[in-house]
Amino acid sequence: MNNGQPPTSVTLYKEVYGSGDPILCLHGMGASVYSWRHFIAPFSQNNKLILVDSRGCGKSPKPADTHYAIEEHADSIYKLIVQEDLTKLTLVGNSLGGAIALLLAVRLNEENSNRLSRLVLIDSGGDKNLPFHLRLLRSFLGRAVVHLAPARLSAWVVLKFCYYDGSKTTREQVDAYSAAIFSPGGRHALVQTARQCIPKNFDEILDKLKTITVPTYILWGRQDRVIPLKVGEQLHRTIPNSTFEIIEECGHIPQEEKPDETIARLSKFFANTA
Repeated sequence: MNNGQPPTSVTLYKEVYGSGDPILCLHGMGASVYSWRHFIAPFSQNNKLILVDSRGCGKSPKPADTHYAIEEHADSIYKLIVQEDLTKLTLVGNSLGGAIALLLAVRLNEENSNRLSRLVLIDSGGDKNLPFHLRLLRSFLGRAVVHLAPARLSAWVVLKFCYYDGSKTTREQVDAYSAAIFSPGGRHALVQTARQCIPKNFDEILDKLKTITVPTYILWGRQDRVIPLKVGEQLHRTIPNSTFEIIEECGHIPQEEKPDETIARLSKFFANTA
């Protein structure tokens, strides 16, 4: 789906901390670099931590076009990887960011570029079945819902749904999420991304996941209501060199709901695959 014109060239907003082998984190739909705030202190000590706002998200540009397909999101991150000449790269993706990381892992593997050394999938996209709120955004009602719903209320409802323990959500989170989504152009970008979040060649890509050979760590919140546990189990069965672990009493965004446990588990994986 596009408007017949090439996508507007944009420079993605990014934050970089520390030095060393790079860790690149990709957030979920409607989120931003804010989602990775707890990673900054622990993972910038020995690595170059790169947090990126996808096209249409956070502080990145939000062009009024239709170039928000998941493949185009992956292309923009790929260009960043090449421009920055990132090697010995660890890709970390949550939700839609995980699906983008999978597309990048397949692409980098096919190129035999040796850029990618590890892959981390946190409650990652990897299935055609979508939760209700995404099906709604993809419907003819999507634009009206996004434009008419109060910003802070929408962010609060989605965060509550993403958490196992909704009482852990904070006013700061609600403010950060609503500011990112409801900035100028944000609503348009959200609807377009939701409508194009499943690749046209989904089955072909799914089959290519078995070619990913880098050490892969798959982490899932047991009570994820957005992307169910069975998707993580399927990814684990498909990706050969993968480890699958579950965080109890946790929803869709473990790096925010249970940051200490998430960081501890990733640190162990990093140490074991150094």
